[in-house]
Amino acid sequence: MKLKMTLKVLMLCAVSGGQVGMSNFVHAQSVLKTTERVTGKVTDETGGGLPGVSVTVKGTGTAVSSDGSGNYSINVSGKGVLVFSFTGYTTREVVVNGGSKVNVQLQVDQKVLEEIVVVGYGVQKKVTVTGSVATLKGDVLRQNPAANLSNAIAGRIPGVIASNRSGEPGNDFSTLLIRGKGTLNDNSPLIVIDGVANRGAFERINPEDVESITVLKDASAAIYGAQAANGVILITTKRGKIGKPTIAYTGSYGFTQPTQLPKLVDAGQYATYINEVNDRLKQPHQYSDADVQKYKDGTDPLNFPNTDWYDAVLKDFSPQSRHAISLSGGSEKIDHFISGEYLNQDGIFHKSATKYKQYNLRSNISSQISDDLKVSLNVSGRIEDRRYSNYSSGTIFAEVLSAYPTLPAYYPNGLPGPGLAGGRNPVLMASGATGYNKTKDYSLLSDASFNLKLPYITQGLYLSGLAAFDFRFRQGKRLYDNWDAFRYNKNTQEYVNLRDTEGPINLNEDFRNYQLSTYNLKLGYDRSFGRHQVTAFVAYEQSENYDEGISAYRTGYLSSKIDQIFIGGDKDKNNGSVASQSARRNFFGRFTYSYKERYMAEVILRHDGSFNFPKGKQWGTFPGLSLGWRISEEDFFKQNVSFVNQLKLKASWGKLGNDKIAPYQNLQQYNLDGGFYFGPDAEKQQGLSAGVAPNPGVTWEVANNTNVGIESSFFNGDLNFNADYFISKRNRILIARNASVPSSTGLTGKLPVENIGKVDNRGFELELMYRHAINKDLSYQLGGNYTFTKNKVVFMDEAANVPEWQKIQGHSMDSWLVYQADGIYKTQAEIDNSVHLANTKPGDIRYKDTNGDQKITSDDRIRIFESPTPSSVFAFTAGFQYKGIGLDVLFQGQGKARQLILPQQGNAITPPVWLFEDRWSVNNPGGKYPASFDRNDAINNRYSDFWLRNAAFLRLKNVEVSYTFPKALTSRLSLQHLRVFLNGSNLFVLSKIKDYDPELNAVTGSYYPQTRIVSAGINISL
Repeated sequence: MKLKMTLKVLMLCAVSGGQVGMSNFVHAQSVLKTTERVTGKVTDETGGGLPGVSVTVKGTGTAVSSDGSGNYSINVSGKGVLVFSFTGYTTREVVVNGGSKVNVQLQVDQKVLEEIVVVGYGVQKKVTVTGSVATLKGDVLRQNPAANLSNAIAGRIPGVIASNRSGEPGNDFSTLLIRGKGTLNDNSPLIVIDGVANRGAFERINPEDVESITVLKDASAAIYGAQAANGVILITTKRGKIGKPTIAYTGSYGFTQPTQLPKLVDAGQYATYINEVNDRLKQPHQYSDADVQKYKDGTDPLNFPNTDWYDAVLKDFSPQSRHAISLSGGSEKIDHFISGEYLNQDGIFHKSATKYKQYNLRSNISSQISDDLKVSLNVSGRIEDRRYSNYSSGTIFAEVLSAYPTLPAYYPNGLPGPGLAGGRNPVLMASGATGYNKTKDYSLLSDASFNLKLPYITQGLYLSGLAAFDFRFRQGKRLYDNWDAFRYNKNTQEYVNLRDTEGPINLNEDFRNYQLSTYNLKLGYDRSFGRHQVTAFVAYEQSENYDEGISAYRTGYLSSKIDQIFIGGDKDKNNGSVASQSARRNFFGRFTYSYKERYMAEVILRHDGSFNFPKGKQWGTFPGLSLGWRISEEDFFKQNVSFVNQLKLKASWGKLGNDKIAPYQNLQQYNLDGGFYFGPDAEKQQGLSAGVAPNPGVTWEVANNTNVGIESSFFNGDLNFNADYFISKRNRILIARNASVPSSTGLTGKLPVENIGKVDNRGFELELMYRHAINKDLSYQLGGNYTFTKNKVVFMDEAANVPEWQKIQGHSMDSWLVYQADGIYKTQAEIDNSVHLANTKPGDIRYKDTNGDQKITSDDRIRIFESPTPSSVFAFTAGFQYKGIGLDVLFQGQGKARQLILPQQGNAITPPVWLFEDRWSVNNPGGKYPASFDRNDAINNRYSDFWLRNAAFLRLKNVEVSYTFPKALTSRLSLQHLRVFLNGSNLFVLSKIKDYDPELNAVTGSYYPQTRIVSAGINISL
């Protein structure tokens, strides 16, 4: 018995010991396997890889982002839970449970309906936005190689009219209008960068830094009160995302050239044309037949040169390069985005003095100090280095059109020719041989902000604030030098240097300093109660800016070798200064309510105070109201219209202001004048004279904006259609009564502006986009947008004796005031039997006697209610993606626009070929254009509808072809992403204006033309 008991005890111990040993082994094994490497791929609903997906181990700070093909790799401890999140897709959680490979497919929530949209002082889910708000993502902007960011917006956003009037480096921006013009004054929109208004132009921001651009077009802009009447553009820069640090580089190199230039007549044609002008004036020929022949055959280039001035001044291609690098990443505690950019543009001139360089640096950092407190610091700096000739580009091109083709750019021996007068050879002017104009702009934008959640008071309550300090400094220097230009004397066969005829050397220098400080504090609430979603905030904001500058001028320099002010002479020297300041103080708030994301309402109220207005008129209240109904969420709709995924009806009304006026208009102002002589020595003393009379009641313009629209999505989100109809009624527009008050009163120029003008503006917007993925490798998209806007002046000050057909009131503010042409006189009999101008001859333009007084006078002019600013703009987009190959195309155009082109107006002398070849003559009585005439012609040079051209066009605005290398290759190269691209901008244009770009900004063509750009580049991520 004892033996059996002993055996049982031994067996029990052995078993127990074995279990303990096994337990220890299992525990040891679990300790060894506490961390496991999990890999996988994140795909969309079509099976395509999703880049940039945030992959987080739940409850830890461990996080990564999927690469360009959707692949990821992350360390997971034990039975961890992976959280996959990506904007526009439903977040998924997956338990690892010992697996080493986890593939996940994310589903779109009705295609981007959950997308977050930046709005004034906050963000909203796109599905609940009730105002007219348009958003453009930064990656779309980067498809355009234009150096200026504003040029990449054209055609991309419905309701935005972007007109590019010049391609000059450093000045190649587009003028932006939101829903056309609504005031007789400044129509420019308010620009807000990272939540701070009035930080200056946004077009110089590095495109690689832009996360999104949002445009507020209706009552949604009321949150900006007295500055919102012309619409608001919000620019949001990038921030770091959770994941390991990523280094990204984008580099591109390209060429620019003018889009379209007129061909000018050659020397032989010019001599023929001028002789015909002399014939009509009954003057001797300037050129003999033998001279004309020598100009034509080019046998004697010294005495009979034949210069194509466009060819002499402009080169075929001008280089442009851009390099941008960034470092981004983050964790649940801190994120960062740091970037730098270098841009270099060369001008289109030979040996060009025109150059533009830009340097950008940015650092956006956020830190989650605690569960409830987050702080951010944004700092960005920029240097804009502009270098030009001392003569403006408009002056240079005016000289190109003025210089005869019978003048040499260079003589056969290499010496530069004389130009038209004073050595103003445009080749020398464009090269900077005549002097320079250098400007450097330094910008530093900085802001610090915090967001503090207050759950211990109530869930959803938070307090946030921001303090921004911006500084801009400008240094300018312009030197007018002497230069070598020669005139050949045929009699002495000597080259005479014109240096002594070019005037004294002089130097201008100026310095400008601008400071802006902005502070705001916001108390907000964001909470869901079952099916109810409520957000609200109240805020206080104030801003102050100060601007001052000094300038100095001296002449009498013996040499330009030392280009400093102190070297100049004491005679005729001068200096000056400017200074201005302004301030604003605002109280505002917004309340939004959503029930089941089906019924939405938003209320905005802003109380603005502006420094620009007198006491008692400084404060104004600007409300906004918008409503939305997602009818597609109704059961009856879902059951009967299944192919419609989203249909939202929306309406809004808002009262917005415009305070873009000069300050101190309520005070009597005095101007420095020529002075007076006082005292026994009759010394001249500085004098003051009264300026414009004060208006103690001056205040801001007010716009009452109404908008109704729909947003819709069909066929699982493949097809999207949006439409808006808007009305804006602007009143209290500031204009003076100078027109209706006779000049005999002596008050011309002395009357103040008053809030008396009224303008109505209305129109509509349409947007259609179709996107479809055929399979995981192939997808495509087609789309378009159209905007039409028409304004009407309800009241403006016009003289009582203005003929009815010349009045603007009751019509669009945009117009040409021109004579009416009635063809070209072909015979003297036609002239004798008509009302005509004195000295009219066959071949001259015939004008209509509009008022029937048997005379052609200025009263016969009529208004053509179109202008270079279009009433309608439109765009078409197309693209496809096949595996790594991508193609994106943008056509952009405008309609209802007219431009006047009068090539012999002003200083222009050399006619274009189209005017020469189809001119009226005895041998060509059916000529389309008048007989030969020059700039002194008083008949054919009048502004008339004869010279008006339809400025509608369709432009291939942008094309990009790209290839993204497969992950299998990039991983071997230790790269996250590798992409190469070739893109172009302004590649060609279809227009009835054949010889000029239809967006030209000068009736003679004497301006720096728009440019086409072709660029190749690479994107690399490490």
